[in-house]
Parts: sequence; structure tokens; C-alpha cells
Amino acid sequence: MMTPMNSDNAKRSRGRPKGSTSFVKVRLGDLNKQLGNDAPVSVSKKWLIDIGLITDEPTAQIAPVEESKTEDKIQFTIK
Repeated sequence: MMTPMNSDNAKRSRGRPKGSTSFVKVRLGDLNKQLGNDAPVSVSKKWLIDIGLITDEPTAQIAPVEESKTEDKIQFTIK
């Protein structure tokens, strides 16, 4: 007999274990001492948005395409 997925006694072994953390706090001064001012550091996009460093809006500007007023005609002959 198979146990239903939403059962209380279903095996729950996927994902991050309960109580573990994915992030830790580190002082910026400690990072600068270890890495230097020009070292690349991976941070989450959500955090950058939260602190206002970037916005969630697209940064690329889309310019309108100018339409050509003359049309190129293709010449062909049917035999």
C-alpha cells in the first residue's frame, strides 16, 4: 500500500534541512581585509533590490524601429 503524499508520516527528506541557514552575516571590513576592494563578490539580486542598489525594472532601453517608406520589389517570371 502506498502512503499518500500529504500524509503526516510521509518521508520528508527533500530540500534544506529544518533549522539550517543559507546565509550568514559577515562584516564588510572583514571581507575587504580578506578579498580586497576590487574582488568580485556574489550577492543575491533580491538583496540588491531590497537595499535599493538596483531596481527590478528592465535596464535596456528599447528604441522604436524606423519603418522604411520605400518597398523593395522582387521581380520574377512565371512560365
